[in-house]
Amino acid sequence: MARSVRDIAAALEQHFPDGPPADATVRNQGFDYLPQHWTSRWPNSLPVPEVLLDGDRKHLSRQDVFSISAATTDTDEDLVNLYVAICAWGTGTKAQRVARAVRPLHETGAVAALARSRDAAMSGHPTEAYRRLNTTGEDRIKHFGPAFFTKWMYFSAYDTNSDRESPAPLILDSRVAKALDWGSQGWDSKDYGRYLELATSIQATWCPREPSRDSATTHVIEYALFKLGGKPEVKPLDRPHSIDGR
Repeated sequence: MARSVRDIAAALEQHFPDGPPADATVRNQGFDYLPQHWTSRWPNSLPVPEVLLDGDRKHLSRQDVFSISAATTDTDEDLVNLYVAICAWGTGTKAQRVARAVRPLHETGAVAALARSRDAAMSGHPTEAYRRLNTTGEDRIKHFGPAFFTKWMYFSAYDTNSDRESPAPLILDSRVAKALDWGSQGWDSKDYGRYLELATSIQATWCPREPSRDSATTHVIEYALFKLGGKPEVKPLDRPHSIDGR
């Protein structure tokens, strides 16, 4: 049985004894990636994007990806560059995970589906964008599952449309689902809508909006659930980031 909002908030209070993470902490979450892991598997039909040029080892934070998203136009080149930035942030340095992330780009119509789903997410309808990405014959792309296409939705639209009536899109992966006591896969659009509503309710219970706090955004809840649903990270000594992706 899924946890109640009260139970989740209590678990978060125990996991974060100093209080909710700040918005800046969430935006600073970053991971290293290796461009050669991508370029060695790159589709011949697509130009190599900017984020894969130069450097043996590179790093992206959430805020870096948001900045790339804000500069993204409707061109195929920009959309592919954003896709790789998002997936590089999500996969980290592990070659096997990169191989899985490249596979959707080999599918016919993948870039067009990314464009349509980005538009749907940015229009303020994340549940509909999720439904389309999860439905064969609409915007579904083979090998592109919810753990990654919710990252696509999140980075495409979270920082846009501040006047939206529906909740902003958030990442839903197996670690977030574990923190909610949900199954590790098989979430449909109704589940995703319920998750966004849960995040808003958890926010109101655990970190209500106060003028003196910057931890009132719902992606703080997603980040906290991700931490709650997984093992503590082993962090490198030279920077406050994990390098393994998520």
